[in-house]
Amino acid sequence: MKKSIIAVLTAVALMMPSTMAFAGGLGYVDYEEVIENCSYALNAKKQLDSKALAIKQYMFDKEKEYEAIQSPVQKQNFQDKVTAELKQKQNDFLREQAKTEQQIFDKIREVAKGIMVEQKLDAIISDKAVFCGGVDITKELIQRMKGVQ
Repeated sequence: MKKSIIAVLTAVALMMPSTMAFAGGLGYVDYEEVIENCSYALNAKKQLDSKALAIKQYMFDKEKEYEAIQSPVQKQNFQDKVTAELKQKQNDFLREQAKTEQQIFDKIREVAKGIMVEQKLDAIISDKAVFCGGVDITKELIQRMKGVQ
């Protein structure tokens, strides 16, 4: 999701006529650096990692249970049950991961909009779309994200 939004912003910036002058300027941000240095994002990632670890532990426990089963029919029934449960756990995890990533992106975008307004910038785009020029707001964005809960 975040990559598609960055791609759209990049495409919009590139489609603007080259003769158009930005009144307030163009800001850019290194999204990956913000994610790596933002406690809000790091805490969310830790929570996701703990949920992924719980799924791994679930599989480890079920493998032990499976080994203790003697009957082939019981083994097959157990395997079918565990497969369905695991699929549900994985789907729940993927939904949670997507939701968390969107929440992180929304918080960062909200703070970036505030910087854009304060610095009277016309837009803020990904640093990957900037060849030269513009205003790097990455450090300021990271600083402001420290207070976000």
